[in-house]
Amino acid sequence: MARPTLARRLGAATLLTTLALSTAACGSDSGSEASSGTDASGTSESSDEESPEASGDLEELDAAEFYPSVMEALQDAETFAFTMSSSTEGSDAGSMDMQGVMRYDDDGVDLQATGTGQGADELEMIMLDKVLYMSGVGMDLGGKKWLKIDMSDPDSLFGMLGKSTDPELMFKAMEEPKEFELLGTEEVDGVDTNHYKVVMDTAAYVKAMEMPAELASSMPEDIAVEMWVDADNLPRQFRQELEVPGIAGGEASTSSTEGTYTDYGTDVTIEAPPASEVADKMPGM
Repeated sequence: MARPTLARRLGAATLLTTLALSTAACGSDSGSEASSGTDASGTSESSDEESPEASGDLEELDAAEFYPSVMEALQDAETFAFTMSSSTEGSDAGSMDMQGVMRYDDDGVDLQATGTGQGADELEMIMLDKVLYMSGVGMDLGGKKWLKIDMSDPDSLFGMLGKSTDPELMFKAMEEPKEFELLGTEEVDGVDTNHYKVVMDTAAYVKAMEMPAELASSMPEDIAVEMWVDADNLPRQFRQELEVPGIAGGEASTSSTEGTYTDYGTDVTIEAPPASEVADKMPGM
């Protein structure tokens, strides 16, 4: 049925902003230029150059140093490639795998990604200048390929997602973790990393992100993220598990998301799809 499929696929936008939040990135002073191109699907091109190995020796970061250090490293890198896998057990069971590229600048996050979900066709997503484009959403778009969603609308769910990609708000939400712990030293894809666990208070997080206070009641009391960070303070892997209470006494859901980061600093081009292939509204609206 189209409606459950749509709900699951729109949820991919939340997964991607979870990825963005997990990196706790801050904008670059120089920033990369975004362009509106004419390629049919929107393009993302990375150079063949592989991201360099981490330099230097691992040094433990304390809670006060962690996010500023990671943000500064990401600010210098500006771009990276990512993979992400998410699975949900309970009332909304399902899974999704995604891969793509992401770019940070002073205006927030731009990204391009493709993914597949359980029993679903390939999903394509482009986020550019706080506008989300989705293809493969399982809807009749009147002959159009892409659905356009304005993430800057403060009154919509996607407006909240748009805020979640604002680097300044991300910093406010994450600069004072409730708990912070170094779990050990591990190798990720041949790179030595420190494995950290960061726990944030959900109510404080929702307030800092300027989301409705009632949203906290539908989320767990704490939000925990595990992050693997290399000697250059660049994240190489993350993992997050959330248990969301059931609505109106319904069954709770447990969501697990993990991802990797590679190819830091490579050239990335992210373009909007042509206007002729874009639908501005969801069907029936």
